[in-house]
Amino acid sequence: MASRKPATDQRSEVTGSSMSDTQVTVNLGWRFDRIFVRNIDLKLHDAPEVFDMKWQPNVDLNFKNSYKEIGENRFQVALHLTITCRNLSKTVVEMSFEQAALVRLKAGYDASEVQRILAVETTNALFPYARETVDALALRMSIPPFMLAHFDFEKIFEESLTQLNLQQSQVTGGRPPSGDEIMN
Repeated sequence: MASRKPATDQRSEVTGSSMSDTQVTVNLGWRFDRIFVRNIDLKLHDAPEVFDMKWQPNVDLNFKNSYKEIGENRFQVALHLTITCRNLSKTVVEMSFEQAALVRLKAGYDASEVQRILAVETTNALFPYARETVDALALRMSIPPFMLAHFDFEKIFEESLTQLNLQQSQVTGGRPPSGDEIMN
């Protein structure tokens, strides 16, 4: 099978003479079919007393991403987030959920390209939805939004891949890691 260009090589075309006439076409190797939230678990401790507290939050965020194939060139990608918010050293909010998507890839990618698209590109595109979900849930609990900063999923992926390659070469004599091993 002929190798295709990785989806990170996005082609764009700009036409028109002014900003209002500009048309940009981006050719990605994948698309979201559906974006959804599931498995939401919320705990607001000590309500209503928490609303009278001075707000000096310390937020811990843990996340992991995963993917699984659910059909030909179709995958489920999930970003699992767990947030714990302490206010003045007292746990106030515990929140966990999965921001997920059904992703369709164009045909012709090899396994390493699919792995990179699902671990980096789709996760980067999915994270703003997770950030918006966190803010919406916080507002529904009548507390200030958390305003999560963006993460560099490319860097996280590269570090995980390097670490797993090193571990695998020590344990198995050089067998490359699988997608599940890199994502977890």
